[in-house]
Amino acid sequence: MVAQLSSSACPLDCPDLCSLEVRTEDGRVVEVDGGHRSPLTDGFICGKVRKIAAHLYGPDRVQTPLIRAGAKGTGGFRAATWDEALDLVVGRLREIVGRAGGEAVLPYHYGGSNGWLTEGALASRFFRRLGASNLDRTFCAAATTAATRGLYGVMPGVALEDYVDARLIVLWGVNPSATGIHLVPVIERARAAGARLVVVDPRRTPLARRADLHLAVRPGADLPVALAVIHALFSRGLADDAFLAAHAVEVDELRRRAAGWSIEAAAAEAGLAAADLDAFVTLYA
Repeated sequence: MVAQLSSSACPLDCPDLCSLEVRTEDGRVVEVDGGHRSPLTDGFICGKVRKIAAHLYGPDRVQTPLIRAGAKGTGGFRAATWDEALDLVVGRLREIVGRAGGEAVLPYHYGGSNGWLTEGALASRFFRRLGASNLDRTFCAAATTAATRGLYGVMPGVALEDYVDARLIVLWGVNPSATGIHLVPVIERARAAGARLVVVDPRRTPLARRADLHLAVRPGADLPVALAVIHALFSRGLADDAFLAAHAVEVDELRRRAAGWSIEAAAAEAGLAAADLDAFVTLYA
């Protein structure tokens, strides 16, 4: 038996981008664990990737290309070799590009099974080289990506290691205990250093139970809450006007839109106590 320990990286669409230690025996994966050389991964990974060997060798996994045999919708497919399948794809792409140009090809390749290794490096390069259409295919992150680029420039976001220096951490509609497990210990270290934690979420998530303030907003009432907080910061002179003038855009428009929501009105809309929403303003300021 030949045993080997190799370093790798998680391919899934997750912000943690974990380093992995993969143990194989005779070329077969037997165990996957978190890498210890990455301070963010810190030796632990999610259950989905820890059990990835079960997916690799599961009895229902498709292990060969399948080509349709029969009319669409009948469920008929036949096994094919990789050479046959790739020749079919290449031939079809060449025919389409030659007849209608590269933009006639619309990529559909965004999903939970791809991450930085594929989305950012492989698939995107291929489709750009092909001249394919490039669309924003989903709203799941488009708004936050635009906001993040406006605040920080072109970067994935704030480095998680910097959270330990925060004085206030706001988790708005996010549950890191389920979707970003490596952020949780960083938040706990920040709290140990004196940071306050506010969770805005209808659910009583694990971190909501431990938060300094949990605003269990009624679903759909996030916008009134956000606008009321913004209005309070402006009207009470708590906003940093010099910073906004130097680094923000459309401040007057934001001020105008927020002016229609008082703390009391937003609290009633969101099913919150006005005192709790007012406490959020105080913490944020």
